Amino acid sequence: MRKLILAIIDFFHPPFKKHISLHNFRYLATGGGTLLLGILSYYFAYFFIFKTEEINFGLIVVQRETASLFVDYLVAIPTSFVLNKYVIFTHSKIKGRVQLFRFLNLQVINILANYVLLKFLLELLRDYPTLAMLSRIAVSILMALFSYIYQHYFTFSVKKIGDKKH
Repeated sequence: MRKLILAIIDFFHPPFKKHISLHNFRYLATGGGTLLLGILSYYFAYFFIFKTEEINFGLIVVQRETASLFVDYLVAIPTSFVLNKYVIFTHSKIKGRVQLFRFLNLQVINILANYVLLKFLLELLRDYPTLAMLSRIAVSILMALFSYIYQHYFTFSVKKIGDKKH
C-alpha cells in the first residue's frame, strides 16, 4: 500500500521539484489528503448527522460545530498517524509508542487550538454559513503548518533544527 500511495504522489511531483523536495511534497500531499478527509467528515457531520444546534450525548451537551469537529478528528487523527508513520517518516528511529505519544500530544494541541479558533470565527461569522465553513479550512491550514514543524523536528525527529545533514 505504501508503494502505491507514494507512486501516486510522486507522479504529481515533477512540476514542483524545483520548489519543494520530494519528502516535503509527500508530506504535503498526505497531509492535504488527510485535511480534505477531515473537512469532508466535518461537512458530512455538520449537515447530515447533527441536525440540531445542540447535541445531547447524555452526560454532555455540545453545539453542532463541536460535535462535527469531534467526528472530523475521529477520522483524521488515525489516518494522519498511519500515513506519517508508515508512508512519510519511515526512516525515523524513534519507537512507535513514543511516536504515538508525541503525535497524540500534538493532536491535543491541535484540538484545543482548532476549537478556540473555530469557535471564535464561527461566532463572528454565524450569519454567514459559507464563510463559517471557509473558516474551518483556514484554521486547518494554519494548524497544518504548525503540525509539520512539530512532527518533522519532534514527533518523528527526522533532523534537528540547525542540522545541515539530510
